[in-house]
Amino acid sequence: MDVTDVPRVQLVLLPGGRREGDAPAGGGLPREALRVIPGGPTGDLQAAIEETVQAARRMRAEIEARIAKALEDLF
Repeated sequence: MDVTDVPRVQLVLLPGGRREGDAPAGGGLPREALRVIPGGPTGDLQAAIEETVQAARRMRAEIEARIAKALEDLF
C-alpha cells in the first residue's frame, strides 16, 4: 500500500471551547479521552451524536453522585 492509496480524511474544527484563563483546575481532558470521528461532513453523524449523548449522561451521573456525596457529608 502506497501513501497515495490512503484516503484523505477531512478534519473539521468546531467553534467553541475555552477562552484564555478558563482552564480547569485538573488541566483539561487527558489525550485518551479525545476521539476523532472520521468522515467529515458525510461521516456517521448519528453514531457520533449517540456517543456524545452517552458521554454526557455518564458525566451527569458522576456529577450527581458527587453532589449527593457532598450533601451527605454536610448533613
